[in-house]
Amino acid sequence: MRVLTPDRWYESIQEIRFEPESDVHCEEAPCPIRFSGYGSRFFYRRGIAQHFKDFQPDIIHLEEEAWSLNALQTVRLKRRFCPNSRFIFRTSLSIPSKQRFGPLPVWIEKQVFRETDIAFPLSENAGKILKQRGYVGAQVPFPNGVDISLFQKRDMRELKTSLGLADTFVIGYIGRLMQMKGIDTFIDAAAMLDFPFKLLIVGQGEDKQKFRDIAAKHQITEKIVWIDAVPPEEVPNYLNCMDTLVLPSRTTADWVEFFGRVLIEGMACEVPVIGSDSGEIPQVIGDAGLVFPEGDAAALAEKIKQIASDPTLRQTLQKRGLKRVQNFTWETIAQRTYEVYQQLLAE
Repeated sequence: MRVLTPDRWYESIQEIRFEPESDVHCEEAPCPIRFSGYGSRFFYRRGIAQHFKDFQPDIIHLEEEAWSLNALQTVRLKRRFCPNSRFIFRTSLSIPSKQRFGPLPVWIEKQVFRETDIAFPLSENAGKILKQRGYVGAQVPFPNGVDISLFQKRDMRELKTSLGLADTFVIGYIGRLMQMKGIDTFIDAAAMLDFPFKLLIVGQGEDKQKFRDIAAKHQITEKIVWIDAVPPEEVPNYLNCMDTLVLPSRTTADWVEFFGRVLIEGMACEVPVIGSDSGEIPQVIGDAGLVFPEGDAAALAEKIKQIASDPTLRQTLQKRGLKRVQNFTWETIAQRTYEVYQQLLAE
């Protein structure tokens, strides 16, 4: 197996650099790109054509959207150097109206569809949207995954104390600070709570100041601890400072929550989760958390009160979360992917 990946990527106001590891069972090849941070626009500047020519893969597995420039680059290299390779692409389509394309992306998508043997939509709903866009081939839903060697329960009492979160109920959010993520609903709900609590909000985004202003209006500024975006390996530390995790996303005309990875990360850390009913959130949570109508601050406040006031409920959700997260471990997804590879090569 050979993995081609951008040598660096800009995400959540930070640059992530790919460092190959010596103890993995595959070859890793980081290559320079243009338009870092733009999933639909980035493409490799140099260094990948030779991999297609020399490696001659049996399967090309593209972890990018079918309308992206990188997808076009991939299928063109496939046609030129290894036309007999089987081809898979993965998509996180979440809402039909999201794709308001011009003619070029639509044309790219059709080229990719023609080359595809199996598509990996992020969910069954994504698969339905894929069909609406004209894809008629085979597909197998594959969700996002979680690294349970990293995301697990740990003692973070020192960090909690340093953040001023000791001896209080901590309600957390981790993610982008943008309007569609529903942080205003989260803060509005917090203002309705009638017991001691603190909010721990981890992330950065263009609407952060708006949310600070909402907190000031509710006079709960002193109840919120704001932490800028942290490296992925530090996220479990902050999750383990929380008594409950909230993902209050709100659907817009061109966006809906297509998965909500932080929910399964919270479950893996034995943190009870609460999510809105936006997009795939209810399907990800299942019976391992609580769900409220998106945008309904009063309903969210009631869900938080339920978890804060009922230790038995918290323990039940923790146990259910640990059980449910087994469906989303990278080990589980790797095994399922391997099985699809075997079936594809046997055809």
